[in-house]
Amino acid sequence: MSDDRLVEDWGERSGRWAGVRSEIVDLAGTAVHVLRADGPDDGIPQLLVHGLGGSATNWIEVVAGLAKHGPVVAPDLPGFGRTEPPHPRASRVPANVAFLHALLRRLGWRRAVVHGNSMGGMLAVLLADRAPERVERLVLASPALPTARSRMHEIHPLTFLRFVPFAVPGAGHLAVRAMRARVSPEREWEQTARLLHGDPERLSPELQAIGLENLVAGRDAGWRLPGLVGAAESLVSALVRARELVQAVDDIQAPTLVVWGDADRLVGRAVIDHLAERRPDWELTSLPAVGHVPMAEAPDDYLAAVAAFLAED
Repeated sequence: MSDDRLVEDWGERSGRWAGVRSEIVDLAGTAVHVLRADGPDDGIPQLLVHGLGGSATNWIEVVAGLAKHGPVVAPDLPGFGRTEPPHPRASRVPANVAFLHALLRRLGWRRAVVHGNSMGGMLAVLLADRAPERVERLVLASPALPTARSRMHEIHPLTFLRFVPFAVPGAGHLAVRAMRARVSPEREWEQTARLLHGDPERLSPELQAIGLENLVAGRDAGWRLPGLVGAAESLVSALVRARELVQAVDDIQAPTLVVWGDADRLVGRAVIDHLAERRPDWELTSLPAVGHVPMAEAPDDYLAAVAAFLAED
């Protein structure tokens, strides 16, 4: 990894993030931005995968804590954060699964604990199904996975309104552009935070600042909008088709922990109940009054749940 470049020491911004750094990893000619923290040499590596519209910094509150168990890497997926996509379809679900597999090889990690939030949870499931030899354990934080069709009416109205445009090619792009034309970045951040979190006030001021910075950067970088739209269209398509995801859930052999906040408006109880019915062997930690990004809103609870899970034989 000698050709990786240090670009930021996050410990200079907050003492909670001491030991967390940004690096640029060259992956087949693509400059991939990652958050990284060292861990014990005999620990199991951990790969952290963010969700739609997010970035590696969604995980920053738990990176140092997770590094107690082993080295940690959280990438910006192609089309998000600081990772410019190498081609127009690079942000879509199948390409991202291939990206994660290639990144594990690039890191030299034979096996890893893979954490995934929201869309990242979907990617983690598909990765574990495609490359089971690479995945030691799974930690799914509010994963974007199908529910039973009989309970689709339970989807939160705000979630439906936010994602239905992406079911029609081109409509999502127009919807996002129209929203950004009438809403300031600060207002968009407030609306997004209210949708994502049970209580946005639980987020540290430093983390809120990073969230707004990422949103502003997304408006300035021309490749970020098509990256977002491509990923969203692919995500919605995968959930509507559902068969591949359901089969992957059924086939996974890796021990799996699901961490879910019961105030989650995007991944509702119907999804979690459906997972529990299909995989009663998967562990579930439910966090009261927490929303869609539990590792950001309740990092101590997330770390405690993961520590207990990793301690199991």
